[in-house]
Amino acid sequence: MRYLRAFATALLAIALSGGIAAAQDRASAAADEIIVAQKKKQASARRSVGTHVYLLRGFMDIFSTGMDDLGAKLNRRGIRASVHGHGEYQSLAEGIASRYRAGQRESVVIIGHSLGANAAFQMAEQLGENKIPVPLIITYDPTAAMTASANVARVVNFYASNNGWGVSVARGPGFRGALSNIDLSRRGEIGHTDIDKSPSLHAQSIGYIQSIGGGSRSTSTGDKPKSDGNDHESKKADETKAAAKDSEKPEAAATTASVTPDVDRKIDAKADAKPADTRTDIKADARPDAKPAAEKTAASAPAASTSN
Repeated sequence: MRYLRAFATALLAIALSGGIAAAQDRASAAADEIIVAQKKKQASARRSVGTHVYLLRGFMDIFSTGMDDLGAKLNRRGIRASVHGHGEYQSLAEGIASRYRAGQRESVVIIGHSLGANAAFQMAEQLGENKIPVPLIITYDPTAAMTASANVARVVNFYASNNGWGVSVARGPGFRGALSNIDLSRRGEIGHTDIDKSPSLHAQSIGYIQSIGGGSRSTSTGDKPKSDGNDHESKKADETKAAAKDSEKPEAAATTASVTPDVDRKIDAKADAKPADTRTDIKADARPDAKPAAEKTAASAPAASTSN
């Protein structure tokens, strides 16, 4: 009997240990499935919402109306853009970081004029603290010596060194991107309050944005253009006319190839060059004088014969 009890106890222990091991295996498999499901959910939640251009105005939001004009041009071309005061850069960066953590990854482009140009680099630095990349910064006449942070891929700085305000931009610690300081002083006097309104600089800025893939809106409901209830075809025709109006020759010429500083310098050189006089113009100007001279000669001949 004693042996039978010991044998039964051993069998029971083996059965229990096997059941515990099987239960542990099932629990481990279930945990693995949960982890995989969570990763899939996170991956599906993480999506690109396209390019968003943040335009920052300068002092008191009244001297940088060119930012509003450029923002309208970008939106008409299908590039999502919004215009803000330079003092909003911190809240803008916080909003981007919050959406980034929620899985909404937008390609951030920052454009600023004057104090807004200064704020563009401060905004990028704050985004860098959250490990958010900034593919492009475009600035118009920053008023302070700013530096590009390590999370920025490219900086294009339009400024005029002879207007008393504009300054160049420097490389910050860890910055490995492309930096283009484009001094416009050779184009003549460019005022600090009108540099942001230049159609040719707007066209070049749009070209830079398109070069990094800007131009496709997100297909999510929140990013669709609002409808005002008007006829769809009529609205589409109006947008086409507006886009055609923006695509004037000076802008089109600048947009063609403004993606590299070398091309920018060529465009500047062409813009500075004065049209040379041609022989055709000189001959055309000389023709009116030729007829009176001939008439004088003909008129003097009879006078000579009369004296004889």
